[in-house]
Amino acid sequence: MRKTKHREVATVAKEEYPPQFAFEAIDPLAGNHRIEREVQRELLSEPRLKFSSLVIRRMNNNGVCLQGVLEADDESPDVCSLAQRVSGVEQVLNHLVVTPRK
Repeated sequence: MRKTKHREVATVAKEEYPPQFAFEAIDPLAGNHRIEREVQRELLSEPRLKFSSLVIRRMNNNGVCLQGVLEADDESPDVCSLAQRVSGVEQVLNHLVVTPRK
């Protein structure tokens, strides 16, 4: 049983090390989910928007799909425009449920 555990660790270690790129050493998921994280950061940094939930999925056509619940009013900025500020985002599919701001 001890040898089996040793083999599993070696297999995992072989896949993870050494990292191919420097950013993988800092954040292994940096390359895979960069766009989603940057869109999320852009939307959550806007003080006039309040999300009770937010999910961002990347689409194959250089776009993202926004899902969740947004509390907004008439003066809230356009979330699609904010998302398109992120490099690599050309299209935004907005599936957000918008409720009146409390």
